[in-house]
Amino acid sequence: MDTRKIWSPEGRQSKRPRFPYRGAGTLLALAAAGTLLTTWSVLAPTERQTRPPDRLVEQPAPPRPPEPVPEEPAEDPPPPEAEACPEGCASSTPGCDIKGNISVDDGERIYHLPGQRWYDDTVISPGKGERWFCTEEEAEANGWRRAKV
Repeated sequence: MDTRKIWSPEGRQSKRPRFPYRGAGTLLALAAAGTLLTTWSVLAPTERQTRPPDRLVEQPAPPRPPEPVPEEPAEDPPPPEAEACPEGCASSTPGCDIKGNISVDDGERIYHLPGQRWYDDTVISPGKGERWFCTEEEAEANGWRRAKV
């Protein structure tokens, strides 16, 4: 083991080794050199990074597809009288999107319109007396009231 004379801050000599095991100084120097080399290779620009290739051919941009022309939304015609449900429908029919629900707490009859807060959560059970309606007038004529929210 390499024991060199080491001077302490107080001016005394010590005969303890500089590194705790043999070859530690070499290992430390290699680690420092590797760190410097890695840092330099990351930060130093290379010829590949600064100069474009000689054979670079600019490709034309692909043609854009034509933009779709927005169609005017067609208004839903009112449902024919044959499909209307004056007393409420037991199943959903086209154009009859109003859900007539019976409250579990107090048995109150409430209808929900599309876009209202609880419309998507409401499930219609015809066996419990709940119905689908085509118009608000049909629902109110059968004793249902509009949802407050």
